[in-house]
Amino acid sequence: MKKYLAVAGILFKAQIIYRFNVFLTALGTLWRVIFAWILWGAIFIGRVEVGGFTLQAMLSYYLVSSFLMTMDLSWGAGREVMDRIKGGTFSKYMVIPSNPQAHCLSQSLGTSAYYGIFAIPAALLSALVFRIYPDFTTDPVIILTAVAMSLLGLVFMYCYQYFVGLWAFKFLDVDSMFFFLPSIVSFFRGEYFPISLLPGNFADMLRFFPFTHVSYTPTMLLIGRMERNDGLIGLTVLAVWVLGMAALNEITYNRLRVKYEGVGI
Repeated sequence: MKKYLAVAGILFKAQIIYRFNVFLTALGTLWRVIFAWILWGAIFIGRVEVGGFTLQAMLSYYLVSSFLMTMDLSWGAGREVMDRIKGGTFSKYMVIPSNPQAHCLSQSLGTSAYYGIFAIPAALLSALVFRIYPDFTTDPVIILTAVAMSLLGLVFMYCYQYFVGLWAFKFLDVDSMFFFLPSIVSFFRGEYFPISLLPGNFADMLRFFPFTHVSYTPTMLLIGRMERNDGLIGLTVLAVWVLGMAALNEITYNRLRVKYEGVGI
């Protein structure tokens, strides 16, 4: 565990080099809120509520979910795995005395922690500019559940992207998967609009899948639109998926690595 914490710390410090990229990523939080303000501002003309949301509640939803999305850099980690396999340099992770999945996860979490520091002022600026006054819950159990779910969501997203990247062992180039899968994942995470606006049966079904609990559920918990039981169910479902995904990654890696002919092997 100590060596993985050290890896996370190194990647956290390394982000100082990429100041412009950090700035643009944090700016993405502001852009998502601008998009929500324009779109939902038009939809709410002549309306007080849409799907149980007031305009303030809807903007609060986008503000919190945008912050969580800014911290999710798993897509970059997945592409790095693919690029290293294609370029023959993934052998770096195969010869050092550490688990490749855990090593890459530590790198991803260290990077996310640094970006999260700058996502906070971006979210505060968004709230100030657009006069958003989120009605956050004061229930400590719900807050802790939402925070735990958010962290577990980052782990799951990395495991998922790592799994996609691993298929480069077999197909060499899986770029197409990184193009069309993100839009599907974004839909199920509630990035386009709250999942609760979907038909009831469909929304209930999504509770048993992980992506809904990566950002949608913790956001709804924090803005006081879900109860404790909803949070505990979501946390349990996500934890099971994380364990399953991590195990699947180990099986996939052990099966596919024998096909690898990277540098240094």
